[in-house]
Amino acid sequence: MMNREQKAYTTFEAARICHVTHHSIKNWIRQGLIKASRTPGGHYRILEKDLDEFREKYDMFPKDANMKRYRIMVVDDDPEAIQLIETVLGNDDYEIIKVANATEVGIKAVLLSPDLILLDFLMPEINGFDVCRALRNNDITRNIPIMAVTCLTKESDIERIFACGADEYLAKPFKVDQLLEKVKELVTKGRAVLK
Repeated sequence: MMNREQKAYTTFEAARICHVTHHSIKNWIRQGLIKASRTPGGHYRILEKDLDEFREKYDMFPKDANMKRYRIMVVDDDPEAIQLIETVLGNDDYEIIKVANATEVGIKAVLLSPDLILLDFLMPEINGFDVCRALRNNDITRNIPIMAVTCLTKESDIERIFACGADEYLAKPFKVDQLLEKVKELVTKGRAVLK
């Protein structure tokens, strides 16, 4: 017998805690990522310990509960490019999620709900155009702001970048203050849209 009654969350409550939609929570339950039970009426209930376990596994706890950090996913196959962006943005305001493999972008974007995705458009396995389109076609990731950070500079390439769903463009090599300015603007706008 338990010493105290366990708190059980609805999918809406769990979504609010994880800063995602309740559809994301339901999908993760169906995929077996979050343990849940069903009420006689067919609604999901998630025990507090199971939700905490899920959040711990996918690093969904803020470092400081009083501080709202922006989560930025950096997608690039060049470790030096990722390191540079992490050096520039890795402070108290931003938590950096590093992704070197384009095939992981979709699942990590769904699980970690970044406030912004910085996406290189020239990668070996899957190009940024396909990644961007896939993110825009997914209900869960559709509204996450995407900024192309790429060495593609031809006018036709830039038009294609915006046509596949990117919100912003930054040419490599970039100026640090340009990156900071664009990131600040996009994360603020993105969080307002996602609320």
